[in-house]
Amino acid sequence: MGVTTVRVWNRNEWPYKEQFRDDWIIIPPKKAVEMDYEDAIKFLGQMIPIKKMKDGRQDPKSYKFLEMDQEDRVRAELAMRGEAEAKADRVFVCMKCNKEFKHKKALISHVKEKHYEELADEETKEIVDDMIED
Repeated sequence: MGVTTVRVWNRNEWPYKEQFRDDWIIIPPKKAVEMDYEDAIKFLGQMIPIKKMKDGRQDPKSYKFLEMDQEDRVRAELAMRGEAEAKADRVFVCMKCNKEFKHKKALISHVKEKHYEELADEETKEIVDDMIED
C-alpha cells in the first residue's frame, strides 16, 4: 500500500457498486478497496441517486455504508503534511486481568488462551476467533 493509499470499507451486507470518474468501483460486503487518499475523499462524498423499492422506501442494497480505514487516513494525512508518524508506544490492555501487551495480536492470543471461556457470548467468541485468523 502506498503512502497516500487508503482502504475504503463497505460496511453493508450487500455488495456496493458506483461509478467514479470513468470506472466502476465494486466493493464486496465487509471488504475494502484501495484508493488514493484524495480520490477516496471525493468518492465518499459523491452523491448518487437513491434507488427505491416498489413501496417507495430506499433499497437497503443501495445504501452507501462506506468508510475510510482510520489508521490509513491518519498515515496518509501525516505523509501529505510531511510529518513522521507518531512512534508512541501503544499499549493494549486485557480488560479482564489488566495485563499489558505491546502488540494487538499478543493481546488477542492472551484472551483466547486465558479468558476464552469467560467471554460474554457466542458472538464475542466468534469475533475473537475471526481476529485470530487474520
